[in-house]
Amino acid sequence: MKSELHWSKVKERGSMLGIETLIFIYRIFGKLFFKICLTPVMFYFYVTGKAARQSTWYYLNNYRSSENLSALTGFAMFKEGFKVFYSFGLSIVDKFDAWLGKVNISDIDIADEQAYQELLEAQGAVIFSAHLGNMEVCRAIFSSGENKRPLNVITYNEHTPSFNNFLKKVNADSAINFVHINNFGPDDTIKLKQKIEDGEAVVIFADRTSVNNPNSVNFSPFLGEEAPFAVGPFALATIMDCPVFTMFCLNEKGRYKTYIEKLADPIKVKRKERQQYFKDLTERFAQRLEKHVKLAPYQWYNFFNFWHTVDKSQVDKKH
Repeated sequence: MKSELHWSKVKERGSMLGIETLIFIYRIFGKLFFKICLTPVMFYFYVTGKAARQSTWYYLNNYRSSENLSALTGFAMFKEGFKVFYSFGLSIVDKFDAWLGKVNISDIDIADEQAYQELLEAQGAVIFSAHLGNMEVCRAIFSSGENKRPLNVITYNEHTPSFNNFLKKVNADSAINFVHINNFGPDDTIKLKQKIEDGEAVVIFADRTSVNNPNSVNFSPFLGEEAPFAVGPFALATIMDCPVFTMFCLNEKGRYKTYIEKLADPIKVKRKERQQYFKDLTERFAQRLEKHVKLAPYQWYNFFNFWHTVDKSQVDKKH
């Protein structure tokens, strides 16, 4: 199947003025009035964003098929798709609250206390996450007491600088440090390695293919269909020589619930075994992501066709 437009080439819609206006409404008039204002805004983006809308429908059909639910069509699918868009709009408020310091560790339910303690005790760690739920809320875990340490989030800066800079302006003392990377190279590896050695955590969103090398992927089953996952994050985590965790923070009935699990311990991998090791890590991450997406299907925010951004036939030719 021919690949579709790569996610990094999809032009972002909306503006910082719009976001700041919504945040102003939230701060002055409260969450109820904000939700009223948010509905027509997200509905506009939904009905005018054909590619994002159709990609959301494709995802929802894959999700429903994997859960042995009947496929939806017509207005039923239109309504389900809008739930994802509306949930994404609400997530902006969660991000804002997290950055204002309104979210404390007492506001977060930890699903696995043992894994949480392992993460806190690790002298540096790589955390794989995804565009699922609200990872920014997890700053509360690293923002107070003896557990206080920077949370370094790797981002592709052509898509996120305005919003991230706005968040930094809101609270410059936040525990989250955005690491903007365009052309990842040896210098970036050294910089991240130093952060790990300083006991900090590096967060990588592993549900995005590479900007500069989009065909460097391993395909793994995800919601009933083979999906491309970039090799880079798993190769980088191995180089960092530290424990690797997965972390997802979901909004469950108005409370945040964080799911932390150990994915891998530091290990020396022989060169000839690396390709298979990265593939194994990819499959384990894909299984974790699928499990948590099924817990909150309206909170996975990928507004492009996740499965078809890479032409599998071109990748297969290289192996």
